[in-house]
Amino acid sequence: MLTHTFVCLAENQVATAVDVQTLEEAAVRAHALGLLREHASAASVEIWREDVVIALVGRDGVRSIARPDADGPVGP
Repeated sequence: MLTHTFVCLAENQVATAVDVQTLEEAAVRAHALGLLREHASAASVEIWREDVVIALVGRDGVRSIARPDADGPVGP
């Protein structure tokens, strides 16, 4: 399991909440979607692993961000 940092962002890109979790890769997207349900002010959730954003989950779904130094993006 890896540690991920989830940053809830408002429309203006201001962080409204930060959540750090140690999760299996399969649970990462579901956790981000759960945060969107919990935080009405969040328009999206950035998912960080170490010092790199690996995915951006918006209310409209997930947009993966390619990482050249990783096994691949988090997403469907």
